[in-house]
Amino acid sequence: MRFLSVFNVTLLMLLGSVVVLISPSHLFALINVPGLLVVLGGTLCAVMLSKPKHKVVQLLRELPDIIQGKEKAFQGRAEFKQLLRCAQLYRSSQLRVLEQEIKLAQQPLLRKGVQLILDRTSLEDIDTILRKERARLLVVNQEKSQILRLMSSYAPAFGMLGTLLGMIHMLYGLGDVGLDEVGVTMGFALLTTLYGLVVANLVCKPLAIKLEKVTAEHAAHLNVLLEGLVMVYQKKHPFVIRDMLEAHGIPADTKPETKRATTKSRLSKLLPLMASHVD
Repeated sequence: MRFLSVFNVTLLMLLGSVVVLISPSHLFALINVPGLLVVLGGTLCAVMLSKPKHKVVQLLRELPDIIQGKEKAFQGRAEFKQLLRCAQLYRSSQLRVLEQEIKLAQQPLLRKGVQLILDRTSLEDIDTILRKERARLLVVNQEKSQILRLMSSYAPAFGMLGTLLGMIHMLYGLGDVGLDEVGVTMGFALLTTLYGLVVANLVCKPLAIKLEKVTAEHAAHLNVLLEGLVMVYQKKHPFVIRDMLEAHGIPADTKPETKRATTKSRLSKLLPLMASHVD
């Protein structure tokens, strides 16, 4: 909600400043309902012709959540902890316990990767399958950001289209009206260009950039999981995997609390749910 509030305040300040700059006496100078319909309607029609209709409708439904930052769907801290638990169980050959543990995983990549390891799939096949799974998980947000990018390119074009239509209407009636009405009609027509620029640069592009950033973070997170699963397959020590995760900047509470603890106590802190299985 904090982002939404800042967004609303910034937008209102911008529009208010523009109104004051145009004329303090014309508080409704920026209202042009037909022009807004031309921009929004034309942009939506063009996007639906470019992309599948159901994906565009889904994006429109999710816009409030995207603005409020609710689109983040991965929990890095919990998934990294579960990866370490799986590494300890596989290294100690507790395969039945590992099968039960992996059923609790919410991350599809982690669940599928551990299952492939349990099925004794070759490392090359595991890498190929998991990379395809990674691409499948990322494609959803990538398609949303592409749609927003398309909308940001279409909106100014339809803004210009509305302006041209207004100018054509003005020129046809130029001989029958006075200069005052010509000025009003011209300002009314130019508002569609303003709407197109506002929709593109104040709504669509910022949201596209926001989604692209989230996708990049998700991709980096999945890459770390892939690297960790390869180390699990190779039966690397959980401390080695933990060090790799720390090198990628994982949350600090996945580390042991003290450096002078024994191996058993360190593993019990690292794997609290499986402490009874530590040798």
